[in-house]
Amino acid sequence: MLRKEKAILTKNKVFETAIELIKEKGYDSVTISQICEKAGVAKGTFYVHYKSKEDIIKESYYFDMSQFVLKQYQNLSSKDKKMSIKGKIEKFLISEFMFANYVGYTMTCRAYVTNLNECISEGSKHFEKREFTKVLKKLILEGVDQNVFETDQPVEEIFLYLESFVRGLMASWCFSNEEFDIVKKGEKYISKILKRL
Repeated sequence: MLRKEKAILTKNKVFETAIELIKEKGYDSVTISQICEKAGVAKGTFYVHYKSKEDIIKESYYFDMSQFVLKQYQNLSSKDKKMSIKGKIEKFLISEFMFANYVGYTMTCRAYVTNLNECISEGSKHFEKREFTKVLKKLILEGVDQNVFETDQPVEEIFLYLESFVRGLMASWCFSNEEFDIVKKGEKYISKILKRL
């Protein structure tokens, strides 16, 4: 195994362990030492991949979300080789809700707080960091080129509309104290939105 591949596996292990512990004990009750011990890595290894526990939160909604969403999207969309563009967009967006469900309520809430604070203090590079959204933009462009949308909005407007819905539902899930199943609600609403788009 190449060094780079091994580093990715180690980072994934640290991340997955952190998610598991935070879901089990709560964010404030988990220490970096506990994460390292359970993941079977040295503290130095943790700091190679993350600057702090808070950094796991930041990274989770960028690098880790990208990996998860792209993998889930591939799994969902590969089941039907003749899937329509709108169907593919739906599966992509559902994959984002699946990530929120996977990392859990606490991590999703913390990600909003952490990333919004970063916007205020440092200026956001949010959309540049979210590499996986390039796939969504490509799907939207295909849809525009094939005239599958009722709207004459450009790609960027459709993208903003759909991503705003996803972020909004995630925020509502946080504000409701995870009162509803985010994946099921997401599937229901996305289907309706795409039919009208």
